[in-house]
Amino acid sequence: MARGCRRCRLDSVWSDRWGLARCGGCGGRLERLGVKWCMEISDIGVELLVKKCRGIKVLDVSYLKITNKSLHSISSLEKLEVLSMVGCSHIDNDGLRYLNNGRNSLLSIDVSRCDNVTSYGLISVIEGHKSIQKLKSGDCFPDISPVFFSKLSLLKRTLNNLKLDGSQVSASSLKAIGLNCKNLIDISLSKCRGVDDEGISELVKNCTDLRTIDLTCCHLVMDKAMSAIASHCKNLECLRLESCTLLTEKGMDCIGTRCSNLKELDLTDCNMNDAALKFLSRCSKLMVLKLGLCSGISNEGLAHVSSNCRNLRELDLYRCSRINDDGLASLAISCKKLKKLNICYCNEITDKGLKHLSSLKELQDLEMRSLYKVTSLGITAIAMGCISLTELDVKKCYSVDDMAMSALAQYSPNLRQINISYCPITFIGLWKLLGNLRCLQDAKLVHLTRISVEGFELALRASCGRLKKLKLVTAMKNLLPPGLLQMLQARGCRLRCLDKPVTSRLY
Repeated sequence: MARGCRRCRLDSVWSDRWGLARCGGCGGRLERLGVKWCMEISDIGVELLVKKCRGIKVLDVSYLKITNKSLHSISSLEKLEVLSMVGCSHIDNDGLRYLNNGRNSLLSIDVSRCDNVTSYGLISVIEGHKSIQKLKSGDCFPDISPVFFSKLSLLKRTLNNLKLDGSQVSASSLKAIGLNCKNLIDISLSKCRGVDDEGISELVKNCTDLRTIDLTCCHLVMDKAMSAIASHCKNLECLRLESCTLLTEKGMDCIGTRCSNLKELDLTDCNMNDAALKFLSRCSKLMVLKLGLCSGISNEGLAHVSSNCRNLRELDLYRCSRINDDGLASLAISCKKLKKLNICYCNEITDKGLKHLSSLKELQDLEMRSLYKVTSLGITAIAMGCISLTELDVKKCYSVDDMAMSALAQYSPNLRQINISYCPITFIGLWKLLGNLRCLQDAKLVHLTRISVEGFELALRASCGRLKKLKLVTAMKNLLPPGLLQMLQARGCRLRCLDKPVTSRLY
């Protein structure tokens, strides 16, 4: 490690306590360190780090098997501002109490998925650090003490980001948050039980500066909550409502009328229809729109969104079965800035629809699983037209063959990730794909039944060790030469195997 560096990320890299201690070569200049998923690092490694790097301001020790001893060491870092310890299951309330010494200037703490931490542990942190701006405890404890919500008043001037995913949160609790945290900008209540219209109304009545609200899987939320949000949160930019199945187009009318700054909206599995999309099309600044599993929308609704929301960067139409080529035509005409599109299982789409999409020069990520009516002609059009394409998923597109692989090899030099599982390609197609795409790093090659073991070996050798992720069926992996697998892994390739029997299919 270079002396004097200020930032270091070792996430998911193998490292032991001595490797971490070598970070001390940066001396007091190291300010940001990420060791997420470095499973060999223990309490001793953290202690050595703290002794050598006293200037750390941002530290991520997520998913390490460290204990309260590490928090005792970390608590002495006087300049520490951001601490992420997601999934540290060996840490409990006693460890968090070490942070109650007020010796550092903590501004952000994330204890999400720390199974042995309760709200009382966070209370001790709040009492010791009254300038905290971000407090995250998602999927951490099912029940929250009423004392916790009252203690939030200690952070009333500073707290702007609160994450309570997976907890029991009543209307009275949301009222307390609203009264004690009026400067909130971002709140996440994903999968929180007890969240209803009354609670949301009490929250937004006081937290009028909210820009991001996450209500994913809050199944009691209805249109009244949308009306309250639209009335009070004029600066709202991001609203996540996945699986809020009681919502109707009336709620979307409120959002579309009053939330003119909305940039991201997630309505996955919300049973929306064309009327809802017409209302939402008033949000002309929308950049991300997720409509997966909304079987009630059709080309008509998509046309409203396309014509009015021309800044769209990401659109999810997963399993929107009424969308066909005409819908893609309106999308391609108006949304030229689209970068990510999911049309998986939209089974009415044909090569004609992909021809429309080929005009999207900025499209980078295209997911189109199980489009039975699409052939290699459609993929060829995408390869030739979508010059920015970096990710492509054509899993179970049963008419996509070697012709498509040749086109991708010739016209899509920036492709980094591809899924061609279950496609009827042969050795020739796979060899061209892996041999010519110099940027390709991630390939999912499951159930390619027309390719022999020898064909797989030759194609993988043609990749020249560029692959970083590879997915195969376990049966195929076991038949490949061990030396080939060792070569791939030695060059940094992670091999993932699917334990399913190889099935044959007549093409």
